[in-house]
Amino acid sequence: MNEEENLQLFKALSEETRYKIIKVLLEGEKCACEIPELIGKTQSNTSMHLAKLQDWGIVKARKDGKMRLYSIDDEKVRKILKIAEE
Repeated sequence: MNEEENLQLFKALSEETRYKIIKVLLEGEKCACEIPELIGKTQSNTSMHLAKLQDWGIVKARKDGKMRLYSIDDEKVRKILKIAEE
């Protein structure tokens, strides 16, 4: 992990909405349509943050029919949050 990747990861974790998205996705793959309700944010706000997390390589998306499914793409996220929660 290089310095830029570290900075992006910590930026993601330091912003409340992105942190909540990551926590939800740590539980497993979720449809873009269900994430806003799970984190208590609007669809447009959530979409903006999901796009940023995807740009940073923290989450990945795949299409299943009309649904867009998101999941964690960087296993370091799991390790860091596990350490933080101990």
